[in-house]
Amino acid sequence: MNIPTISKSSFIRGTKCPKSLYLHFFQPEEQDEISESQQQIFDMGHNVGFLAQQLFPGGIDTSRGAHEKVNEALSYTQELINNGQKVIYEAAFSDGETLCYMDILVKENSEWRSYEVKASTGVKDYHVMDVAFQYYVITRSGLPLTDIYMVHINNQYIRHGVIDVEQLFTKVFMTGTILPKQVDIPGQLKSLQEMLTSGLVPHVEMGYQCTHPYNCDFIEFCRQGLPVEPGASESHPANRNQEALDEFKEELGFPLFFMDFETIFPAIPIHDESRPYQQIPFQFSLHVQRSEHGPLEHYEFLGTPPADPRSAFIEELLARLGDSGSIIVWNQAFEKTRLKEISRDFSEYASKIEPLFARIVDLMIPFRKKHLYMPEMNDSYSLKAVLPALVPELSYSELEIQAGGSASMAYEQLYHEKDSAIIQQIRGDLLAYCKLDTLAMVRIIEII
Repeated sequence: MNIPTISKSSFIRGTKCPKSLYLHFFQPEEQDEISESQQQIFDMGHNVGFLAQQLFPGGIDTSRGAHEKVNEALSYTQELINNGQKVIYEAAFSDGETLCYMDILVKENSEWRSYEVKASTGVKDYHVMDVAFQYYVITRSGLPLTDIYMVHINNQYIRHGVIDVEQLFTKVFMTGTILPKQVDIPGQLKSLQEMLTSGLVPHVEMGYQCTHPYNCDFIEFCRQGLPVEPGASESHPANRNQEALDEFKEELGFPLFFMDFETIFPAIPIHDESRPYQQIPFQFSLHVQRSEHGPLEHYEFLGTPPADPRSAFIEELLARLGDSGSIIVWNQAFEKTRLKEISRDFSEYASKIEPLFARIVDLMIPFRKKHLYMPEMNDSYSLKAVLPALVPELSYSELEIQAGGSASMAYEQLYHEKDSAIIQQIRGDLLAYCKLDTLAMVRIIEII
């Protein structure tokens, strides 16, 4: 069997788990489907990498957007280097056994420097070997690389007008960190090559590496045949502490406001007065019950891209919440933090937002404390676990949007969608999803 070429992604995968690498090469059909949240991360990384190219304008992309055309990219990279091109994007390098694409390659004062772009807000431990491998491949391929850097998002950057890429990104000198790692790479490569040519699937027990620093995409395959761990029904029988539930409800004061927010958190700030990855509230649902047997009212807000939704969001919310009554949420840290951020970024609302905090009540608490527990909750106190156990007739399964991450992706699509029918459909789906979140809390309060 020919010795396979090890790319950077294969090397990182293999050092994390050799079994994952073997499956990736020889049983790719067993790979888990890419989830919406994972695809969102991939897309975010692509957008960040593309924007970072503005740090060194005038470059040429050797991959032309098609990384699978490796030989073409390798020859084109060499051609550009030979012809004196100073800035190259996605420069491809190989020494015959290894392969990598470098995000940005720059020639300055007759010296080559490379820049690996990450959508993270700092250098993580697993980034070090990533950059070390690229340095290894590039220098082994014959290019005299003077220095290597990592470029990451500066999460302290606040957008004001046009994105300032020099402020948005931070360049971190990595040469001194990765040089000591070079001596380890040949041995690691040899081990992976021997494993791939052995014809035997490595035996690796499932463990920490399956989910850290990110989820492996062969988890479901590896779980097959494993004994089922004791479930929640065995470790926690059904439980109802009515006295504790009554004490919780006695703290509530009418009118009751059942409130839920949805947010986007783009790596590249979309709106002024926002930071990378800042949660931007774009939607709320509010069910209101003004007395014990009073009718249920519903109010909602949904932003209209490309406008910044936050001012209209908070003005509408404040108008609906009034001056008294309990504001019921699920996981109060989320809504409270969003309100604090609006107070910070739009100080004119701070004095009106401040009184809201004392009124907020977290409906998750009695479930986190297991004052009410059913085996169907599977040891979880998330709304998505509690609702089907207590109110099975209410379900997210019929909705187009069934989770907060999907809601974020759908709303971000509205920033560039031109088809009015699609826009209307997305908006309807968003409103239906958020409305169910607050209606769920209404029904849960009725049951407890």
